[in-house]
Amino acid sequence: MIKAIKHMFFIVFLLLGTYEVQANVFASVVDITYTGTFPATISYILNQDATTVQILIKTHPQGAVVKTIDLTSGNGTLQGFNDVAWDGSLDAGGTATSGVFIVTIDASHGTGSDGWEMISYDTGPDSWYWSPAGVATNNNNPSSSFGMVYVTERSGGTSGNSGGSETIRGLYLHYSDGRYFGLSQATSYAPGNAGIDWDALGVEEGKPTSVHVGPDDRVYVWSLANNGDATVTGGVAVGDAQWSLSSIDTVLSFYTLDNHNTISRAIVVGENADRTLYTVEQVGSRFGSDTEGPNDGDGFDIAEVRSYAIGTGTGVFTGAHTVVIDSLTLPRAFALAMDASGFLYVAQQQIDTLAAADNIYGISKWDISGSSPVEIWHSPLTSAPIYRPLPDGSVSPAPASSFTGIALDEPRGRVYVARRNTGGRPLHNVIGYDMTTGDLLTGYSLATALSIVGTDTTNLSGGGGNNIRNIFVDAAGNLVSVNSSSEALRMHSPPDGANNFVTYSPWAVDVDNGTVISTDLEDFVSTDDSGVQMPQHYTLSQNYPNPFNGTTVIEYTLPIASNVTLIILDITGREVATLVDNRQDAGTYHVIWNGVDQHGRSLASGIYFYQITAPSSDRVTRPFNLVRRMVYLK
Repeated sequence: MIKAIKHMFFIVFLLLGTYEVQANVFASVVDITYTGTFPATISYILNQDATTVQILIKTHPQGAVVKTIDLTSGNGTLQGFNDVAWDGSLDAGGTATSGVFIVTIDASHGTGSDGWEMISYDTGPDSWYWSPAGVATNNNNPSSSFGMVYVTERSGGTSGNSGGSETIRGLYLHYSDGRYFGLSQATSYAPGNAGIDWDALGVEEGKPTSVHVGPDDRVYVWSLANNGDATVTGGVAVGDAQWSLSSIDTVLSFYTLDNHNTISRAIVVGENADRTLYTVEQVGSRFGSDTEGPNDGDGFDIAEVRSYAIGTGTGVFTGAHTVVIDSLTLPRAFALAMDASGFLYVAQQQIDTLAAADNIYGISKWDISGSSPVEIWHSPLTSAPIYRPLPDGSVSPAPASSFTGIALDEPRGRVYVARRNTGGRPLHNVIGYDMTTGDLLTGYSLATALSIVGTDTTNLSGGGGNNIRNIFVDAAGNLVSVNSSSEALRMHSPPDGANNFVTYSPWAVDVDNGTVISTDLEDFVSTDDSGVQMPQHYTLSQNYPNPFNGTTVIEYTLPIASNVTLIILDITGREVATLVDNRQDAGTYHVIWNGVDQHGRSLASGIYFYQITAPSSDRVTRPFNLVRRMVYLK
């Protein structure tokens, strides 16, 4: 379906024109057409114009580059759909007559942005919603749906923005540049909505609350219950990447609370037997009030973090849940995210005056690998850009509060939170923190309703309204948000400057059989001059043994020569040892650590972390920054 729609609307996209503001650029929804006769057509969507696009065609399984297509303007570098022909020719001469060929697409922008910029698609009407509640992107590279954006409309209505049309309850699909899937609202509205009677789930809160894309491309949507009506309860449904009607399956029932409570946010990690659903669920009544007028009485429900080992099961999950973080530890949990190392990040929602009174901090990071959760860090209540003054002229006692969304930019070590319910007072309603230390990141907070260019946004006037509902970070690092005050889906490019991203095609050209076949990430390996296969990606393995007494081994791989830093951090995030700080060739490395600090002094038993960083390059997908946990027992 994606392929047919792409070619149908290719000319339309070219006529829509382009814009000056530049995102962190990347190619998505890659397709290949080949029927046994060259040329083969490589199709993809760019979320913005690219300065250059380099398409590499490689042999499989050797991974040797046999054809390089460099594009610097026109078709192949334009926002929207692009179709690039490979005539079968090889750089060394001749034509591909046999074999299987895999494809990578490296999109680059030589300048990028030095400040937050609103990406071009905020022109409507595709962006306009009445009450958008959830947003997520498909970051699974390679995947035929890589780069797709998913939005839930929670109540239905017509946006007051110019050109707005009615959006009814349910899940909507968008391309990576924000345009409707299929370039119309009708094709954007997911067919699987017909499998869920959203209207029957209540008027106030029994509606599609948010959305998550699992590692297997399946899309999860859930509904928050209608408070005060025990007959209307929230559940979780899952469908394929296009949420086709035949794929819809209910994971947690929408109409009974036999094994779950009402859900504000959910994520799914792992695949097959390891598939696990994590939720934030309400376990107590709504309480509390504040004195700010617009939010009077607007306390929030007591909640806890749970997990469900759903594995390979289908239909309604009937097993028991596990409490991951209880309501005494995090009483106002609302949103969550998990990084590749299994650390959990939780945002709490509480009005700033109540947060100050009860010391309800906004965001925290947790190690949940043991029998009890261990806090790594939490943000102090003052660690956020200020609000506008309270009605009486006083300054907010807890600007780092009332967080409703959370999103990770793991390659760059950033975690973003969305701030709302602030009485219309936010100077910034998205705030950036350091994933490792929890420190506030200067220059990484913004107001999502404005187009912001420049590095100093600390005291920016204006704001995005107090109802930003959710945020997400796409594969290239752009921030995607939905806001029911400004009634919009929006995307902002971060101040990352020049940037690039390598997309791996989910399809390969099989010349021997005259067809296109599917690929997976393991197919993308490179080969050095001696014929030895080299790693395609940066990786950081779990140390072994772990826990350890004496020495432990840390293994990592480099796809290209890189400037590598490998450090040891203690439980507070303080650097205690540097194991590697130099340039290394591509390959696999093993480093031994014996539990001593920079000065050779033996460290105490406890939890430590090892962090590897390496810069991006024009042949690497994105900057590498990863942290893993280990336990030292003397």
